[in-house]
Amino acid sequence: GGRWHLCFWPVLQRRFVAMMGGTAARKRHRRVSYILREEQGRHRGGIESLALNRRGELLFSAGRDGTARCWSTSSSRDRCERVYDAHTDWVNDVILLGDEATLVTGSSDNTIKMWNVQSEKCVATYGEHTDYVKALAYARGRGLLASAGLDREVIIWDLEASAQPVATMSSGGRGGSFAAKPITSRKCSGHEDSIYCVAVNSSASVLVSGSSERVSTHAIGLLRIWDPRTGEKVGRLKGHTDNVRCVLVSEDGTKCISGGSDASMKLWDLRTQRCVQSFSIHTDSVWTVDADPSFSQVFSGGRDKAVFCTDLETLHSTMVCQTEEPVLKLLRSPDESLWISTTSSALQHWEVESHLAKERAAHGHGRPSLHTVDHHLRRQSMWTGGAGDEADLQPLPLVKSPAAVLKGLPALVKCDFLENRRHVLAKDSAGCCSVWDVTSGKRVKDFGAVDFDEQRKALEEEMVVPAWCSVDCRLGSLMINLDFPQAFSAEQYAVESGFPRIPDLEETKINVGFRVVRSLFRNWRRARTKMRAKSGQQVPGGMQAGDGGSEEEREEVDEGLDYQLAESVRVLVTEGNAHPPLVTKRVSEWDGLEPMEVMPEWLVQSLDRGYACNDRGEHVAETPKIGFFLIKDPTTEMRQMQQGKLNAPQILRARKVLVYAVSKLNLEIPASMPRGANDDVVDFLQLHCADRVVPPDMNLMSIRKFLAKGADDLHFTYSWKVPDAPEPPQRGSQASLPVTSGFA
Repeated sequence: GGRWHLCFWPVLQRRFVAMMGGTAARKRHRRVSYILREEQGRHRGGIESLALNRRGELLFSAGRDGTARCWSTSSSRDRCERVYDAHTDWVNDVILLGDEATLVTGSSDNTIKMWNVQSEKCVATYGEHTDYVKALAYARGRGLLASAGLDREVIIWDLEASAQPVATMSSGGRGGSFAAKPITSRKCSGHEDSIYCVAVNSSASVLVSGSSERVSTHAIGLLRIWDPRTGEKVGRLKGHTDNVRCVLVSEDGTKCISGGSDASMKLWDLRTQRCVQSFSIHTDSVWTVDADPSFSQVFSGGRDKAVFCTDLETLHSTMVCQTEEPVLKLLRSPDESLWISTTSSALQHWEVESHLAKERAAHGHGRPSLHTVDHHLRRQSMWTGGAGDEADLQPLPLVKSPAAVLKGLPALVKCDFLENRRHVLAKDSAGCCSVWDVTSGKRVKDFGAVDFDEQRKALEEEMVVPAWCSVDCRLGSLMINLDFPQAFSAEQYAVESGFPRIPDLEETKINVGFRVVRSLFRNWRRARTKMRAKSGQQVPGGMQAGDGGSEEEREEVDEGLDYQLAESVRVLVTEGNAHPPLVTKRVSEWDGLEPMEVMPEWLVQSLDRGYACNDRGEHVAETPKIGFFLIKDPTTEMRQMQQGKLNAPQILRARKVLVYAVSKLNLEIPASMPRGANDDVVDFLQLHCADRVVPPDMNLMSIRKFLAKGADDLHFTYSWKVPDAPEPPQRGSQASLPVTSGFA
């Protein structure tokens, strides 16, 4: 692990092409996803990490919603100043480089991104890690950046070796997949299990990483010591009995303190590589530690929601405060206050130093108080689990409430498609349920705090639509995923797909998935059309002269039937559900110049040709047909149709079956039969299937599932409609949901 290597662009380019896979087979399996997020200047979901500039005026946060954000600590606004949005999974750590013009983020999408702080643009992306990037560390005095993750690797990046400031580098497009500027890097290999934390001192004389590596038959949790200048292993620290979750190195590089899932903190002498003190003040996993510049006071927090300040001289710990949710990160500010993030989406600012000073003055020399606890006694009470006198050992928080709270937004935690496959019922962390339309990207109805399962049952409909997409909410927002060929499986009438019920659209069919991708890539399509129109300019990919494609094969498409997803919607192209994404941009940022190696060929061909097709430009399979028989009701005086078994597309509605019956039977409507205002066939004729009246707008696919209970062929009986008979009941309440398409 001690050899340097340079990630020059030609090498990256070859690795990029190899990783993307040049074969058509792999390109066929590429996924298109898009994220529906209501951007309101705040995080949705837990905040994994924090960073401050030197003066403490700017606070940077890394969220589980896939964004990093910048906040002004002097402002009373609870909205962030800037948003850094290009990751496609949790942002696990954030670091501000020494020039304070560049922000670095590490994510569960396996990438490290560098950002221009002012412009919010991603200037470089590095995909050297092959699993989640869990931790970053920065040696300000040497310009070294360290990253570590679940791939068991520590990578050291020499930023000083880059002659150009990172914040001025260009990635050739926001959210690009690889950096255009080479940075010298080195891998430190040796861990045998996932790494969750890494720390380095400012002069880069020592680096420490913590993992879930097994150290004995009954214990896991190991720290390894490295020389970041050479990448060589220096030693290892054993003592934890569970996963090491956080670590901090003193500025002189002689000490470090670690916290683990065994609920302990340990102080280590890095020169002798021995544990000099163990603290069991917490009752659950310790997830974060920070210290004052002299490394004499250490702040710690974790799953037990308690924040302690431990004096490393007296070995007494003071419970500074207690939060309502587990503490993910705490950060000591230059003004000696604390910034705390938790599994909620809020940021908390705690004024603690004045309270600690009063506590020290009142109980000097380590004398106990209601807020302090001796680490030995606390450890004994923790493991014995006793009662009685040990209850007196539970300290009281020194500070009752935070000085300020930057409120966040509730994250979506549960979601499920409704039967129409356009609407999604979602529940957020506050318990409120709402319905989203994935074809318009909008929230269309709120139900407030209701039981999710009961509301889902109330919205049930007797309707079947092919599963043209899938949905998840791991980022606290809806992510819609389209995979070929399922993406093109839902052909429907436009009036059933979110468009207005007007006569001109009654017989118009659309492919829902095709119309969605046309909306997502509308700027990409228009850019390629302009490129194609330029004389002599070759357009890569898609239809090309000489490969079987021609202008005659391109079909005209009614753009008025395209959905209108917002320009701000983020679109991803991935290799299946693998990380990292091949490319990620907002709808507005696609310019037609993206490398064709990353674009799914089925997508390119479909957009170029104007119809849903595969990677060879062939039309997708036609909508399956369903067989049915039309039989006269024996109690009705009308003729029996002579045709035998009939076949029709599965999306055909019962109304059209009645129209067909009328045309073949030349029926004379009895004078006693009431006539509707529009003389509609459903006013005087009805169908029965399995002893149920068939709703006129139910299609054959739905009839087969809900009425015929899966029969291969359907058997309908037709009869005169009984005067004043009630309409067949419609299950669910989707009719009350608004039309939300982008129809213009």
